[in-house]
Amino acid sequence: MRRTGSPPALLAGLLALIVIGTVVLVRTVSSDPDATGRPAGAAPPSPPTPPALAPPSTARPFTGTATYAGRARGSRAVVALAVRNGSAVAYICDGRRLELWLYGRIHPEGLVRLQGPKGIVTGSIQGDTLIVAAGLDEENLLAFRAPAVKAPSGLYRAVSTVRGARLVGGWIVLPGGDQVGIVDLGRDRRPAPALDPAAGAVTVDGVRVPVAPADPARP
Repeated sequence: MRRTGSPPALLAGLLALIVIGTVVLVRTVSSDPDATGRPAGAAPPSPPTPPALAPPSTARPFTGTATYAGRARGSRAVVALAVRNGSAVAYICDGRRLELWLYGRIHPEGLVRLQGPKGIVTGSIQGDTLIVAAGLDEENLLAFRAPAVKAPSGLYRAVSTVRGARLVGGWIVLPGGDQVGIVDLGRDRRPAPALDPAAGAVTVDGVRVPVAPADPARP
């Protein structure tokens, strides 16, 4: 895999995303307890009755259903992320050799943190846009800005058995119809065949394989 961009600069961007996401979760209310307006030398008033304790957090949980898809900066890689009631699955793929499946949750205020065996995705959902950095290893970081998309664009996945071998396939369908995907069949990794989302299936080695929108609850 070739190095993408400057690792120090991308790492700084990744850390900035983490900080931004964390700051969004913190709300601080300040007041000036000494601004009483009483004359000098006057006895302090009796302490007020303590207010009822507020809930520990006012951050809003992320709910609902959404899908985001877009290309990485300076790379062939594409990312898609599907959210179902706070749970999320992401797929990063270049259509050749690079592919990662990552799972996790969308935390309050849209903070994103997903993880897989070979990488991590951290960032946030801001309005209708997913802004994340993907760490593939110590030297490979990718930055993505992916808008929300509507079907038939989105993230699709297939898990099946073809001629005795386990098949796992992934497809990212971008607005306009461009597709990126890979099929792993046993030890054979190949570009995914073209997918017609309306058909809900592809043919691999002469076998018809069902394909469905990726579901965070079904790794």
